[in-house]
Amino acid sequence: MELKVNREMIPVTESILDELQEQSVELDYVLPDYHPDIFRIIGCSCTPTICSYSIGAERMTYEMEAEIRVLYCGAESNQVQCICRKWNVSKTIDLPRSCENPIVHIQPKTDYVNCRAVNPRRLEVRGAISVKIKLTGERKQEVICDIFGLHTQLRKCTVSYAAQKRHVTKNIVLNEEMELGSAKPDILQIVRCDARVQPGEQSILAGKLIVKGEVAVRVLYTCESDGAPGMEAIQFPIPYSQIVDMEQIDDSFHGMAQIQVVHCNCKPVTAKDGTLHTLQCETELRLICTAVQSATTQLVTDAFSTLHPCAYTTIPLQIDQEPIPVQSAFVCKTTVPGGDSKVEYVYDLQCRVKNINTTLQPQSGSIRISGMLCCNLLAGDADGMPMMLEKEEAFEVYTVSADAVAEAARFHGDVRPADCTYHLSADGSVSVTANLQLDGQLFPSAQHTCLSQLEIDESKKLIRDGDYALKLYYGVEQEAIWDIAKRYSTSVQAIMEENDLTEERLTEPGMLLIPIVC
Repeated sequence: MELKVNREMIPVTESILDELQEQSVELDYVLPDYHPDIFRIIGCSCTPTICSYSIGAERMTYEMEAEIRVLYCGAESNQVQCICRKWNVSKTIDLPRSCENPIVHIQPKTDYVNCRAVNPRRLEVRGAISVKIKLTGERKQEVICDIFGLHTQLRKCTVSYAAQKRHVTKNIVLNEEMELGSAKPDILQIVRCDARVQPGEQSILAGKLIVKGEVAVRVLYTCESDGAPGMEAIQFPIPYSQIVDMEQIDDSFHGMAQIQVVHCNCKPVTAKDGTLHTLQCETELRLICTAVQSATTQLVTDAFSTLHPCAYTTIPLQIDQEPIPVQSAFVCKTTVPGGDSKVEYVYDLQCRVKNINTTLQPQSGSIRISGMLCCNLLAGDADGMPMMLEKEEAFEVYTVSADAVAEAARFHGDVRPADCTYHLSADGSVSVTANLQLDGQLFPSAQHTCLSQLEIDESKKLIRDGDYALKLYYGVEQEAIWDIAKRYSTSVQAIMEENDLTEERLTEPGMLLIPIVC
């Protein structure tokens, strides 16, 4: 009788790159003639974003852009002036090896940024940006799923895995014109604009992934209110709807899309009468689309022959399962103390998060999320003098994600402020409540040790310690029937039938009859 071995190729995820890059930021800027001289710097910010990236066989390249904004006041007015400059850099990384179906996660963050006035017409900005890069790929692993012949006994486990994956990255640009409304004053200068994605419907239809939602755009601008310098904020939604072509997907696939804001630019539009009462907004989004088809198979984790001696080798495998979307909302509160002058007005509140760490907690089936909430308040005192107040508050939360949280699982996600509110106290301090939103994907995976090779010497027979058909054995509680059968070169089925057992583990200690089979 010949030994027949059935093999199957399954995809296995492997880590290709996991590193942190640091990039210094240096900008020297001379003010144009239409800007007043610098009298007092209010604040400075640096917002980095990944514009594009590409992955080749040997290297990876990405383009990063940082928006640097400096707020200051001139000597003759309390009106806030805004300088906005773009700083770009291109980086190339050598990959340790090539990979199939690469998936990259790139997260830039500002470590620090400082600004000083070299003279009334010249600014100097220095800072640092760190970029966290994780790249995974796939490889095909041959596994044994069944064995026949030579009185072979098998121990199998059924596994579910991501059999096919489709990945598509698509950038879209949204253009919208927004009228301010009669109640809003004309625009003098835009101080800040940002966009937050509010995901909507995501579904697969006729081999395409349909992605819908809207982007909430918020703009802060300077204006004249009753003849005095002032600031106004306006918020408006921009809907988006995209049909993303993904090769050979159907209803058996599960699709999802992660939406990222690449940039959001707003500029005032001059009307025929010379007024600036309309905003032209251009927002670029990156749609990172994934479609996964799951399958099940059986892996042979152990084997022996009841008649012949055998030898085998095993390999450890980490098998990815279908990713699970994880969404959770939580609240972080802090109090921003007042400055040297008592705060009378709050013009703008900007919240962001940094130093996000996620840790899987398999014991409780949860994900631990920690980080820092950074609050920037643009405020004014009784004389209308603007000031920038800053506060950082550490937070730590646990979000439950059921049984999929395991030691071998991976998680990728972003934490962003959904909305922020404030309350101005009588003493000039400001209480801030930030509603934070977690959006990410949990990649469950199971670790298995399975057979990669089995050799049975059919020219020899097992030597037993005597000529008998039954043997007595005292089993202990929770002992596996497989271990007993392997020890005495018999079958699990024979032991269970002889002893009227219904479970493959002993529920209580006791004497067993071990039948010897050939």
